[in-house]
Amino acid sequence: MPQFSTRLLPTGTDYPQEVLDHRLVNIDADWLYRGSRTRLHPSGAHSDFLRPESAHLLLTLAERSR
Repeated sequence: MPQFSTRLLPTGTDYPQEVLDHRLVNIDADWLYRGSRTRLHPSGAHSDFLRPESAHLLLTLAERSR
């Protein structure tokens, strides 16, 4: 099954429908979860949804599923 890849967007940027309109979407979030920024929130992958950018993606997906 083909996979589509895109970047995690900042909270002030809307996700275009064509970016999320695929069966599988790989979200590249390296800019947020790698390097010195991860030291500010050392809670690990299971708590990454606490970051505003992750919540923005999840809420966008929930809204578009209606």
